Amino acid sequence: MSINETLAAIPVKIQGGPAPNYHWKRRLIQIVTLLVFILIPLTGLFRIDLQAGYFVILDRQVWWSDFALMLGFWTMLATGAVMTYSTVGTVWCGWACPQNTLSEWTNYLTHNLLGKRASVRIDSEKSRIAAAKNKPLNWLVLMFSMLATSLVLAIVPFLYLYPTDAIWSMITFRPDPRLPKFTHLLYFVFVFAAFLNIALIRHILCRYFCLYRMWQHLFKTKKTLHVEYDASRSADCAKCNYCETSCFLDLDPTQFKIYDSCINCGECIDACDRLHAREGKRGLLRFEFGERRLDHGWRDSVDNLASRLGWTGVLFAVGLGLFVWGFATYSPYAVAASRVVSLANATTNEYQIQVSNKVYAPAEVALSIQGLPEGSYHLQASTVNIAPSARADVDLSLSPSLSKGLHRIIIEARATNGWSEKVVLEHYASGTP
Repeated sequence: MSINETLAAIPVKIQGGPAPNYHWKRRLIQIVTLLVFILIPLTGLFRIDLQAGYFVILDRQVWWSDFALMLGFWTMLATGAVMTYSTVGTVWCGWACPQNTLSEWTNYLTHNLLGKRASVRIDSEKSRIAAAKNKPLNWLVLMFSMLATSLVLAIVPFLYLYPTDAIWSMITFRPDPRLPKFTHLLYFVFVFAAFLNIALIRHILCRYFCLYRMWQHLFKTKKTLHVEYDASRSADCAKCNYCETSCFLDLDPTQFKIYDSCINCGECIDACDRLHAREGKRGLLRFEFGERRLDHGWRDSVDNLASRLGWTGVLFAVGLGLFVWGFATYSPYAVAASRVVSLANATTNEYQIQVSNKVYAPAEVALSIQGLPEGSYHLQASTVNIAPSARADVDLSLSPSLSKGLHRIIIEARATNGWSEKVVLEHYASGTP
């Protein structure tokens, strides 16, 4: 047996348990998050229907009459953002935020094409392009990659504003009445903004201009998840700055404060663990809730979680309840009726019934009139087929020979899925002239 085989057979015990290795777990979450942002409008989970002028949640138009559904949705969204930060700190920024994901990706491209110390960010002061890689072809590949990414990214905002077939018309330069004339101009503005962001700005936005990051500081405490440095072992890293060089935000993990620009990505933890694994030890950095402790019982974990949730957890539960109740009582269709006024502003015996389809699927609605004798009215159609998210108008004409007096007219609309709604009208007839 060779000396290498002998050494390989010696078991090595790493103090403090195996290193967690956050890098690939974070990459997987970043990719999934990007896909989710694309799938949200495509699946109808949430988008804005500009043509109809409504928010769309779960493929349903949300009107003011659906106030509980809308209030519950926005309450959950706002309190969910607060809860995320008060419990796991800036994990959203480091593990899911598309801005950070794209910035890391373009950093990776830049380092591979121009060198490990190369940077094209506007704040780069120590950028050094490797002489062996400073070639026109490398620059061309880098610029083309960022431009192609920008062309794809610029489509995402349109997914939240227009249906997919309208976006395909935009991409193929086909006329579409649902798209404004300046659509392509707006698209290229988005392309320019995306290119400027990933090429020159990148993490500058995260560190200095991100309103979400600034807002999060209002909810950060010592118990919020953060990177903790084991100062008792500081002698192990007296002449080492490996963790600092691994931080793409150029931060020193040994000097973190309560308020800092750390995004809890865990790259510094992985770097320190890799370095000390050679000695059979865990690194000096790890994620902690509050002060560093050796043991975390499940009771302590539950108590800490409850204390971090606080009032936001209660509000989130209220928002969830409102959302579920609003969804359960949601009316997929709406019916209304109004009297037709003549050009001379005189009242007539003509009414118009409006049946609206609030969902993005075709509907068939049957109409019936109650409260009037047979032959005293004419309904334009007793059954109407309504296109997705559209409205159908049906004329109702009352006979001028209707008996004199106040008549209570009930218009009932009933869909094939069991939905029904009634509208009550009061019509005063002057009798036969």
